[in-house]
Amino acid sequence: MENSAISQPLDIVERCKQGDRHSYKELYDLCKNRVYSTAIRLLGNAQDAEDAVQETFIKVFKNIHMFRGDSSVFTWIYRISVNICIEHMRKKKNVPYHDSLDDTEGDPVVVADTQNPVTARLIIEKEIEQLPEGFKTVFVLHTIEGFKHREIADILDISEGTSKSQLAAAKSRLREQLLPYLEVIQNEL
Repeated sequence: MENSAISQPLDIVERCKQGDRHSYKELYDLCKNRVYSTAIRLLGNAQDAEDAVQETFIKVFKNIHMFRGDSSVFTWIYRISVNICIEHMRKKKNVPYHDSLDDTEGDPVVVADTQNPVTARLIIEKEIEQLPEGFKTVFVLHTIEGFKHREIADILDISEGTSKSQLAAAKSRLREQLLPYLEVIQNEL
């Protein structure tokens, strides 16, 4: 396949700036899955993630003329997306988190099948969801989405050092929160 047949993100953005509707769809198709993946991990449910993706691209297309190229197109879109997700998290901060594991009332012994990969994944996802906003955002972007600290710093408008320290704090908090579950598993063996 020739390179000319594959549009580069900057080419797509330039065509979007000129009002080419096809290019809007092309940019959306190029980025939507990763934006959704990040949103679902940050927000914890599909409906909120879908809303955040929709808001992200509305904002991207409304403000496409403001993209100056100081960062990559993806970094610019992620900055918008993460900020929208953070707004959603702040709005929902007073809404209690509900999920099938909440019936355990914090007692990991109640979760009988902790060796089941599905149950273990739900436990880990619940604990990630419970991280403070900054820790969770950096953890998701770095550990799950694979961004480098430099990229996270650009996306969140923080220093690389802050990104690194928030990741370390998130990992420490997760270790602390997951330790009781590991003890249950060891006792079951």
